[in-house]
Amino acid sequence: MTATGRYIFCDIDGTLLYARGSGRIAFGKAFEEAYGVPVDMAHINFAGATDLRVVERLARENDVELQPDRTTYLFERLTLYLDQGMAQVPPTVFPGVVHFLERVSQHWNLALVTGNIRACAELKLKHGGINRFFTGIGGFGDDDGDRNRMAAIALERAGRPKAAYLLGDTPSDIEAARTNGMVSVAVCNGQFDRATLESEEPDIIVDSFDDADHLFQALEV
Repeated sequence: MTATGRYIFCDIDGTLLYARGSGRIAFGKAFEEAYGVPVDMAHINFAGATDLRVVERLARENDVELQPDRTTYLFERLTLYLDQGMAQVPPTVFPGVVHFLERVSQHWNLALVTGNIRACAELKLKHGGINRFFTGIGGFGDDDGDRNRMAAIALERAGRPKAAYLLGDTPSDIEAARTNGMVSVAVCNGQFDRATLESEEPDIIVDSFDDADHLFQALEV
């Protein structure tokens, strides 16, 4: 079965892997370095969020006026600190993920829709040992602050594929799929339980990638 015109778009955090706090630490250090203001990251919920929206929230809460050049620098430092952090504390790839990616990548193109900026997304996949499965195509947290528009960008970059699935662990991922005419697959790896995700009416729901037989059937792999 050919992969032409067939794409599976994946969220990263809470779907494929757990970053073990490296992103939160890196974000706090990078914001302070870029804007000269120490920030409390403990209350920031990254589930379903995008890096641009997190920057905007931190700026609001700390009376900081955002400047494009400073935000660019912030993202550069974020990438550096994330790389350093994950070299010391690698992310945990969820059970079944590698087997899932190995199986579907023979028949589908794998791409991303993630709130991470592109550089950080690539680092997380690299440190998780799963970057080899992905095409480099995607919608990222430095493309747009809105996840629905990020998904639209990803589809455009993929050439508007005839078949498109979006895998994620939050209601925001389900909404992004629905808004853009993609098949939504909810994965119960993150902070949202099955009942919460079911209430959003995804097309498919799996408890984990170890519970993916019905997803394999839908994907015909």
